[in-house]
Amino acid sequence: MKNCLIFIILTTLVFSSCKQNVECDLLITNANILDVKNEKILHNKSLVISNGTIERIVDTPENYKGIKCIDAKGKLVTPSFIDTHIHPTDVFGDREKAPKSLNADARKKLSDTYLPYGTTTTVIMGQPQNWLDTILIWQKKPSPDFIDVFTAGGAIISKENREPYIGHSVVANPREAKDKVIEYYNSGINHIKLYYRLNNPEFESAYKTADSLNMNIYGHIGGFELENQTIDNTLAVGLKNYEHIGTIPNSVLNQREDWEKVNKIFNENFGEINSESKVIEYLLELFRYAKTYKKDELEALIDRLAAQEVSFSTTIHLLYQQFHSTYFTTASDKTLSDLQVKRCLESFKILMDCTKQMYDKGVEIRLGSDMPNGGKANISELILLCEYGFSVTDAFKIATINGAKAVGIEKEVGSLEKGKKANLIIWGKSPFDDIKNFTSNKIIVKEGQVNTQNSAIAKNGTN
Repeated sequence: MKNCLIFIILTTLVFSSCKQNVECDLLITNANILDVKNEKILHNKSLVISNGTIERIVDTPENYKGIKCIDAKGKLVTPSFIDTHIHPTDVFGDREKAPKSLNADARKKLSDTYLPYGTTTTVIMGQPQNWLDTILIWQKKPSPDFIDVFTAGGAIISKENREPYIGHSVVANPREAKDKVIEYYNSGINHIKLYYRLNNPEFESAYKTADSLNMNIYGHIGGFELENQTIDNTLAVGLKNYEHIGTIPNSVLNQREDWEKVNKIFNENFGEINSESKVIEYLLELFRYAKTYKKDELEALIDRLAAQEVSFSTTIHLLYQQFHSTYFTTASDKTLSDLQVKRCLESFKILMDCTKQMYDKGVEIRLGSDMPNGGKANISELILLCEYGFSVTDAFKIATINGAKAVGIEKEVGSLEKGKKANLIIWGKSPFDDIKNFTSNKIIVKEGQVNTQNSAIAKNGTN
């Protein structure tokens, strides 16, 4: 009996010793983890990470030994960000400055634009055809050292007289539209972007082909002409993912007199549209016009968007920075009077009120920078969202899980859960305490690897 008792005690000690020595690649302790799905913070938890994924989230870390350990000391830990609309031309050069091909340093240069600021996943919504082979290699070979990229190939447009943008793919008829989608699919692309300068027959052909292949389909819909695609037209076809909140009024100005009237109003208040800033200020003026003269139509459109459970990318920093400073930019348009700036601010608030209304009704808003310095712009967008009525939790959902759903990768990233990639941010200061803390120092973890170099870039404020 005595020997049996000794054996039981020894066995218990052996098993206890084994449990205390379960090894993992990275152990993050004393973390306050944001559960974006359930909109709550899990206090004093530990993340057990191996092979680039979260093995488990536990209450006590005593049974685990990390090859590398981080004591979060009660700091906030959140999923990293997903930017669902970028263009590498913003980093490597546009039109005349665009290189023929991407060199060996290009992947790091692109990553340094996003990764230090917490963005670990991006979707390219158009790039020069000559860059596609290199970008597809990046897409097929993810690395902890670089951002993950998914590409939509080139944004597909119909053949027209004017010179196409270098990130567009031109098709002349429905057959070419179908063939282009199939070509992209066969190359390993699972995302397609359809542009508002795509005629109805080509649009329907491209959409139906992509849909039959279970591809993720996105649309930049709403130009400045009645002949351009509208949101209603594309909703009828089945489109679910839309680019840029700023395009919404274009689809309710459905009479020629609407455009004549808004053009007259803009000219009276801002003069000619003779610069990029003026074009963007014109977009803001469309929101003011829609609220004033097309309020019922705008409300009805928002209801239809919510009923169809669509998603929209943001791209609000690009609009705001034209007339007002942000945490890292000054106003782009130096010609504006105080009265014009005030008018732009009023119109921007209308845009943001519309965005909040959409969000509250169930439209899934997702992050989309669409500009140079995209990583910094993403941070600015989160601050702007919170300044205009969104909660900090809302902002984090927009930057993480909402984007993951739209990209079709919500089983891999977008929230901190067992089995998902260990892509996360340890915050120096919590945005829940002050939204200015979105700019605070961060530790970025990509696939379980601490990106100390990129964290240093962010700390130094360089790009």
